[in-house]
Amino acid sequence: MDIRQLEVFAKVFENQSFSRAAQELGLSQPTVSTHIQHLEDFLGKKLFDRVGRKVIPTAEAKILYRHAVEILKKREEALASLLSLNGTRMSGTVKIAASNIPGDYLIPHALKKLKELLPEVTFSVEIVDSSRVVTLLKESIPSYDLGFVGMEVEDPKLETRKILRDEITLIAHPEFERDEIELEELLNLPLLLREEESGTRKSIESSLKKVGIGPTELNVVAVLGSNTAIKEAVKTGAGFGLVSKYSVSDEVECGKLKLVKIKGFSIERCFFAVKRRDITPLPSVRTLWERIEELFSLKSGAC
Repeated sequence: MDIRQLEVFAKVFENQSFSRAAQELGLSQPTVSTHIQHLEDFLGKKLFDRVGRKVIPTAEAKILYRHAVEILKKREEALASLLSLNGTRMSGTVKIAASNIPGDYLIPHALKKLKELLPEVTFSVEIVDSSRVVTLLKESIPSYDLGFVGMEVEDPKLETRKILRDEITLIAHPEFERDEIELEELLNLPLLLREEESGTRKSIESSLKKVGIGPTELNVVAVLGSNTAIKEAVKTGAGFGLVSKYSVSDEVECGKLKLVKIKGFSIERCFFAVKRRDITPLPSVRTLWERIEELFSLKSGAC
């Protein structure tokens, strides 16, 4: 039994899928199956039952998983401690899971500062919705060092820092004649929104709830998986969008989209950086975390 087998086993256990574990580990599915088979042979115990397409952990697997998590955690702590010795050059890869706006706009704009701070570090960014970012960081053996989300996170496992204030704005086709509408009129507009698990959607629904408007009162004509998709649809005249101001500044300046104010109503939120509390970070991650507010500069005001 070796550390790699335990790592593969833990991923299969968490995903209850050989294919998803293979994808997260960057391995082929046959390789994952071979690791599990060798581990089962060594232990003389069956670890997973296959029921249709599902992979169900056995009682033995549940016991092994608890110990595997501790072993893998100790490995990461040992590596971090060794690398933090004086004189160690900070290199390697910082893996980041980010929601749409941080991944598409905030991190790219901060990349020059990031490289100046950590010139020998490579930054790897995966873009998923905010809820998925939180899920990935809460895995017993997280594949990501940091997360960036567009919603507040309250979880004892995670530490958060506010990095930037945002406003979610109503956008229209440039031929829309009005610059401002009443809040009641919003309910009748054909709206193009992000999916329910996105930080943008959660912020919209939370702000509307404060003024007594429920999500079912909106006229949602399409749910799209990215701000880019919403912008492109609005450009065709398919409807109106509610998106982060950071995602539309260029299009508004060029006259391809129009901002429409909602009288007496605004949707504001903050973006947050997130990391695990219980895992000793690599020196590069610790350095980045300590300078996170400066790197993303609160140019729009503190949250």
